[in-house]
Formats: sequence, C-alpha cells, structure tokens
Amino acid sequence: MHKTIKRAPLGIALTLAGAVLMPGVAGAASMDERLDQLNLPPGFQIEVYAEVPGARSLAFGQSTGTVFVGTRGKKLFGVVDKDKDRKADRVVTLMDDLKVGNGVAMHQGNLYVAEQHRITRVGGAGFDIDMPFSQMREEIFTDLPDKAHHGWRYIAFGPDGKLYVTVGAPCNICDPEGIEATVIRMDPDGSNMEVYARGVRNSVGIDFQPGTGIPYFTDNGVDMMGDERPAGELNAAPEAGMHFGFPYYAGGDDRQNDWKDKEAPQDVTFPVTEFRAHTANLGFRFYTGEMFPGDYRGDAIVAQHGSWNRSSPIGYRLMRVAFDDDGNATGKDVFVDGWLQDGEAWGRPVDTLQLPDGSLLVSDDYAGVIYRISYQADGESDSANKADTASDFAMPESVVAHADGRLFVTEIGEFGKDGDGRVTVITPDGERRTLADGLDDPKGIDLWRDELYVADNTRLRRVGLDGETSVVADTGDFPGTATFLNDVEIDGEGRVYVSDSGSDAGDNAGIYRVSPEGEAELVFDATESDAMNRPNGLLMDGPDALLVADFGNGRLFRLQLNTGELTTLNNGFGGADGLVRDSHGNLYVSDWNNGRVFMLHDLRATPMLMRDGFKAAADIALSADGRKLLVPDMKAGSLQTLPLD
Repeated sequence: MHKTIKRAPLGIALTLAGAVLMPGVAGAASMDERLDQLNLPPGFQIEVYAEVPGARSLAFGQSTGTVFVGTRGKKLFGVVDKDKDRKADRVVTLMDDLKVGNGVAMHQGNLYVAEQHRITRVGGAGFDIDMPFSQMREEIFTDLPDKAHHGWRYIAFGPDGKLYVTVGAPCNICDPEGIEATVIRMDPDGSNMEVYARGVRNSVGIDFQPGTGIPYFTDNGVDMMGDERPAGELNAAPEAGMHFGFPYYAGGDDRQNDWKDKEAPQDVTFPVTEFRAHTANLGFRFYTGEMFPGDYRGDAIVAQHGSWNRSSPIGYRLMRVAFDDDGNATGKDVFVDGWLQDGEAWGRPVDTLQLPDGSLLVSDDYAGVIYRISYQADGESDSANKADTASDFAMPESVVAHADGRLFVTEIGEFGKDGDGRVTVITPDGERRTLADGLDDPKGIDLWRDELYVADNTRLRRVGLDGETSVVADTGDFPGTATFLNDVEIDGEGRVYVSDSGSDAGDNAGIYRVSPEGEAELVFDATESDAMNRPNGLLMDGPDALLVADFGNGRLFRLQLNTGELTTLNNGFGGADGLVRDSHGNLYVSDWNNGRVFMLHDLRATPMLMRDGFKAAADIALSADGRKLLVPDMKAGSLQTLPLD
C-alpha cells in the first residue's frame, strides 16, 4: 500500500463538445490549477472526462460505451465518447422529470433508473442516445419508501442476475419500518423482491467481489455523536438474511446512547473494514483491469464524499482497500486526495466506474465533473495502449497465433485470381516472410498440432510450419457444391469445421465438418434455414456446439451439432465475420461491411462497440498471451493489434 502519496504528472481535457457547463468552476485555467492540487501515486494521471452537473452514480452502457449518470435531482445524463479517445464528445440530458434519480445500472441492454419512490427500466438504451427515454421507460418496482431522508437509492446487478437496491433509513437513528434500512434484491423485471440484508443505515455503494461474487456495500454511521464517532463501514454479505447492526449499533461496534441497551433481533455482522467517522463513504468498485499495477487487482477504490457535521472537515478523497489472494481485506490507504484545501473543499467524489481499458472514472457532484484516472509507468510511451499496425499486406483475411508468438496471416492477393494467394508468417521480433504461396483465395485459418488448416476458395488445405502444402478436402469432396469456403474452426478431436458463405444470394451456403482423414459431411444446410443466410465466422462453444456469425444478416447463432438445433443469440453485426473469445469469457465479433469490432460480455448482451474506423475488419484472433486482439483490415492491407488491457 502507498503510505506516502506523491504528486504525479497531470493531463486535462479542457474542450468538450457537450453543451453542459460546469458549476462552481471559473473556466479551464481554474480547473487546471485545481487538478494540479490532487495527489496521486507515481505513474497515475487524472483529467476531466466530462462536465456533468450534479454527477453521482455511474453505469457503463454496452454497444456504444455511453456512460449513464444519475443525479440527486431531476436529471439523468448520457455521456458519449464517440471516438474512444477517453474524453467525452457529448453530454446529453436523457430525462429531466425524475424524483431523486440517483441510481443507475445497465443489464442486458436495459437501463435501470432508481428514484426515491420507484425503479424504472428503458430497453435498448445503449443503441441511440437521442431516443425519448422518458416515454420509453416502464415501471418495474413502485414500493420503495417515498421519504426524502436518505432517499437517494443505489442499484447494481449481481452475478446472480438479480438487481440489488440499497434502501436507507428515513432518519438519523430510529426504528425502521418495512424495507427501510435494508438492501433488497429482485429479478430484472421487478418481481420476487426479497430483503437481502437488514440493519443498513444508509448505503450508497455496492459491488461484487471478483472471484467470490460476494456483495460488498458501504454504510454511513449515525450523525451527532462527535468528531470521531462512529466509524464508517465496508461490509460483506456472503449470504441473504444477515443483519448489520443499525440502529442497535451506530457504526462499527459503537452504540448511540438511546440504543445501547437494546438488543438486536439476531446476531450482528460487523464491517470487514472501518473508515474514519463522517468521511461519507459512497460508491466504489473492485478493480479488475490490467492498466493499473498488478497489486491493485482485486482491491476496492472507495469514494469518500466528505464530512458536513465535523469541526474539522475530513474525507473528500478516494480510498484504496487492499485484499489478499483469499479475498480478505488487509488494510486501507489514501489513493487520491487534494479536493480538500485549507479546510475548504472544491470537489466531492461520489462514485467510481472502471472503463474497458482499465482506467477509472470518478464522479464529483460538487464540482460537476467526471474525472478519468489512468496509469502509465515511467518510461512507457504515450502509445502504450494504442493499436499497433503492420501494413503492406495483399488483402489479409485471417490470422492465427502460435503459442510461441508467431503469427500466420492469410493473404488473398487479387480477389478471384487463382495462384496469387499465400500464408505469411510474422516472428515475435517482427520479421515477415512467406510460408506458403500458390494458393487461390485463402481466407479462414486455424492451427492444430503444429499444422495450419486454410479455407482456400473451394478447397481445405493443410500447411505445415515448414511451408509444405497439401489438400485435405478438394472441391469434389464436399457434399453439394463448395462455393465460398470462408472460416475454419477445429474441435478437440481434430475435426475441422468449415463455413461456406455461398453466393451473394446465399446459394450453396452451409457448414461442413471434415475428419482428420479428409472425409467431408454437411452438418448444416443454410439454404434450408429461414434464420441463417451466409454463415461465416465459427467458434466452438463446448464440445458439441458452434457459434456462427452470419455475414448475410449480421446475426449470431449457436448451432447444436448433435441435434442440428439453431438458436439466434444476437444481431446487429452488419457483415459479421470473425469470432473469438478471451480468457474472461468476453466474445469479440468483427463486422467486415462497416469496419467495426464489437465486444459482448455475454452472448445475449447488447453488443459494445470496441473499435471502428476499419475499412474491412475481417477474421479476428487473439495473440498468444491472450492480451491483444488481432484484426486483419482486408481493404486497408493491414494487420492491427488492439490491446485488451
């Protein structure tokens, strides 16, 4: 842990396209000076991501990467970073009629908004930021206590697929009624509500520990007990039905005079970590990214909003709570401070949110901004997290990585011209040479036991790592008429699955399976399917199923191989081409027609646009270490390497 926080170099984004003005900040120069007052560990930088009045709870929207921002007032905002440079391009007011619209969460493409008295849901929120959100919303839960005291709700979806909602006590200290002073949970449609935890005075932050899935939540102690009483809390609730002390305990094991002789109705669970009194611990996230140093992974970054009822102000900072490999809290320390200067605060952190690149957003409802915290070790170049590009390929279509770091790339050459296609090998030190030439229009490539298998127009070829080439299945070996063999996928027994995208109209489209001996059979006839049009990208999904990307209609399917059952999982991928999955279970899909790459956290989740701007994003793959996405851009003649950290 950092015992001494040193000031790191700072950057600031001062020009935003959104028309939202930042209250309480006298122009860019003033904010620049203020950011310079913040203290961060070495290597960390902080900048303004967006100006959002009253910014509080944060949620990340799939597909476009829109950040949804709740407030303690009537408004809900959407923050758009269209060019993915990690600075906001637009700040849009999505709703302006809310009753304390603090809580926001995203789940399976739906936006959930928790107000003081209810929870509503907006379907498909991530696709179009200019939709009429207020008109589209539906009420899913209307039985929240409609009381202003501690009426700002916080919501989050757990790994169990349930929506967790914090419900504060409507008082400083009192005997709560009904679901007051609890954490409740319910199904995504608002049904089957149950009280998950009791004795929770005022929690405004919840997250789920990576690995264990255990819900952790902050809680704020009773006021008016003195400067140093009672402690703030970080609690863990590994099972439903636990009681966390309020009002019998005011914070930690401290007791308020009127309640010190009263007995709690059940055993009380005490905090895993305590914070100093009145620091007002609100939103937090467990860090799971790769950008920060490795020892941050699994730790919690907690926003302390700061005191209002203490003779000397305290808080107004970010805390880091460390956890060991067994998931136990081992200590805490200041991560970022400096929002409090000479007893006066110019900023009040509220919530944190991790972006896909591993950087961290922090909302500040007092300064009216969202900050972005990133890390760059000494000596790293500014392009450390940018794409690397190799150029001068002749229509690269597919790529596969060997365990030793070598990359093998198929190059079509002139489309439709036989004999000018090839397989190129790139060594880890960047040396490039032709491994095999004389191919026709080689496309999909895969690797099995140090042999490459290539879909070459109407043939399946085998290429040894010494460059020796042979035909596994020739044109006439395929049932029907082999027309446009496209992608290749190999199962655990060495059987090769080959997609045939057919003609432009889908004639002769299907999926073949080729045995190690070269016997080809048709496992799916797309010409007889109402759903599938032109199968392209293939990916094993267990031993008996394939994921299939459809180039013709942009859909994602699962094909059950032993039964032939076809299930539509997702859509909207344009000219869907390549499929690959990383070690975290995230699925990546390339869109050849529109030059895009999408990421899905779940097969049915709303696709998140990871990167666009390609001319023709073809058949993608992972690097040998699994930390980079390899994207052949066919029309640009390049191979791009995108970091997944």
